[in-house]
Amino acid sequence: MKTTSPTRHAVDPRRGAGRARRGGSHGLLSLATAAVALAAVTAAAQPPSRQVGTEPWPGPDTAPWPTGDAAEAGFDPAGLERLADLAETTHADSLLVIRHGRLVFERYWNDRGPDDVQQTYSGTKGAFALLVGRVLARGEIESLDQPLVDFVPELAGQTRDLMTFRNVMAMTSGLAQWPALDREDREAGRSQLEAVLARGMTHAPDDYFIYHNAAYRVLFTALERATGLSLPDLTRRELFEPLGMEGAYWVEIHTDERLLGYQSIRMRPRDLAKIGQVLLNDGLWKGQRYLAADYIAQLRTAPAPKANPSYGLFWHLNSGDWYLTYRESDYVRQPLLPGTPPDAVAAWGNSGQIVVVVPSLDLVWTRTGRQIPSNIWTPGGTTAQLSAAAVAAVKQ
Repeated sequence: MKTTSPTRHAVDPRRGAGRARRGGSHGLLSLATAAVALAAVTAAAQPPSRQVGTEPWPGPDTAPWPTGDAAEAGFDPAGLERLADLAETTHADSLLVIRHGRLVFERYWNDRGPDDVQQTYSGTKGAFALLVGRVLARGEIESLDQPLVDFVPELAGQTRDLMTFRNVMAMTSGLAQWPALDREDREAGRSQLEAVLARGMTHAPDDYFIYHNAAYRVLFTALERATGLSLPDLTRRELFEPLGMEGAYWVEIHTDERLLGYQSIRMRPRDLAKIGQVLLNDGLWKGQRYLAADYIAQLRTAPAPKANPSYGLFWHLNSGDWYLTYRESDYVRQPLLPGTPPDAVAAWGNSGQIVVVVPSLDLVWTRTGRQIPSNIWTPGGTTAQLSAAAVAAVKQ
């Protein structure tokens, strides 16, 4: 298994022959797949701790961050230093704080710097949600409720016809998910699409939340077929270039013979912060309309609150009274980020690739690194502590 920087792949658009919704019970068991599996696939094939270099796309950074003074932005500078101390002692590589649209604090460790592209793992999901919105705005998909089988007709059967963009993005598609399936996918060397086709449905859509990388990754195929572009080319057109994400790229997963799919986006911490700022600004970037405000509102709202009130569409929410954990969907009866206002939303990737957006404070902060002591689902864990410290540093 190899991970590499991307090459360009031509993709023929294939829209399924209609909706093809086949009936059947919603609670079926099934076979195997590759979701968290591929998370584990790629975990076994991680790049070296120092990120490899990449060629930036031609031209200057068209969307650099304006900078500002932290005190003038309403921060207690000593509070930001306490935040930085916490980040450093919990193995961060970078910490950025943005308020009122200006970068007011930026710190790097471990020989990192502003131009280093860094692996974001599931932090990519926050960016991918914007990509889906751009394809939707172009009319290349009808709605978030459009069945994926319209673009991936191989999904037909075993009630996989019920999978939609929305329920996949909400992690409530009902597709089978448990660690044994992930192991099967690794052992069989399945592609990301093959991994999904090896699974059936265990729940009705929106009935059950389980964090599901395999279901997420079938959206890669759906968008490629909807647009006729490879995922790297589509992302360059709709995300990297409009937001000035210089040097960002998808990491590909290969065997010696074929492309299996895509791991996640490597981007600069400043780029991860841009993703958060678009959410904060209700879809505006640099004063221009990048995505519709109502689409951003959907990302920040739990579509299946009975299944999990603390997850929107590929974004974690702080507004729920309880949340569900990563593997077993265990209940934790508290907000996801205690000490942070309830309107906060977050994207989180393995080892602590984090962007947190707090609209009520006009605040975005990011942290990247490799060895965060605990994940976002750990009650009172590192992410919650960092977020509370960032909020506490705001004085006005």
